[in-house]
Amino acid sequence: MRASVVVVDWKRPDLTCRCLRSLLEQGPEGEFEIVLVMNEADAPSVASLRAEFPSVVVLPQATNTGFATAVDIGVAASRGSVVVLLNNDAVALPGFVESLVSVLESAPAEVAATVPTVLLEGTFAPADGDDGDEALVGLAGERWIRRDDDQGVRLVNGTGVEMTPDGNGHDRHWLTPVDELPEELDAPFGFSGGAAAIRRTSLDAVGGFDPSLFMYYEDLDVSWRLRLAGFEMLSVPDAVVLHRHAGSSSSSGDLVRFQSMRNRLAVVLRNGSWPVVARVALRTLVRAGKDALGAGGRQLSTRQWARLLRQLPALTWNAVRLRRRDAVGRAARARVEALLRR
Repeated sequence: MRASVVVVDWKRPDLTCRCLRSLLEQGPEGEFEIVLVMNEADAPSVASLRAEFPSVVVLPQATNTGFATAVDIGVAASRGSVVVLLNNDAVALPGFVESLVSVLESAPAEVAATVPTVLLEGTFAPADGDDGDEALVGLAGERWIRRDDDQGVRLVNGTGVEMTPDGNGHDRHWLTPVDELPEELDAPFGFSGGAAAIRRTSLDAVGGFDPSLFMYYEDLDVSWRLRLAGFEMLSVPDAVVLHRHAGSSSSSGDLVRFQSMRNRLAVVLRNGSWPVVARVALRTLVRAGKDALGAGGRQLSTRQWARLLRQLPALTWNAVRLRRRDAVGRAARARVEALLRR
């Protein structure tokens, strides 16, 4: 089996069916398998999906295991030498799987992953002050609002993941108009869990996804560990997917903000040099102080900060334990942190 495509569903069979149909049209049959992990699955949805997609391996889970654990479950049940990840709220355009897999197969062994171009579904227009929370905000503060027709601007969701020296991870080229995207793309720092192909041997070498992260920053964590182990990533611009942004989960809700704050700390503590760890810890303390004073827009509520404080000892212990197990030297950390986007 050349490749296994792992898709994670959480109570969105409508989007998942659309995703699976796009994958089954990739062809040729028999060269890759599709593994669907259904978090908090109900029996009617499982039966319906199995009836419509008999060739898909369906793995129902009684609870919501989160994205990281669900991916590990899917990978463990799969057979391909390459693992392709695709969000259930995305649609693979023709050639997506073949492009990612063939480039990875022909690349040197130190290339662990190939990264596609992810485009936002639909078209957008610059937002004005009346668009409120519906607008998508770019890295430089630009704001875009979705249009109801196809006459607007097509935007990039991401071409991989970047990380800043203060521990923030974000989609590279987020909200860049498609017409402004460079024809040739340099290698990104890491891959997005929403769409990528990863060599199984490389994934095994760094221990797979960290289930303690549940969701958010889990892809940055794996990418960072791959970089620390000496692996590289490649962009494959002609492998394209369309992503319905926040189709399967909110992009700006309380869960997103809490998990991002929590997991940023955990991921940096496991993978970063001590100066980076100190910088991120200080930044988090400053943010907590501002939220306590109600200054600059609240990131987390008082209840969420209290929850994070309660989790902090276990989070720290787990990250330090994994850091010791990884046994990465200072030189490797310095080499990887030199790649961070300033």
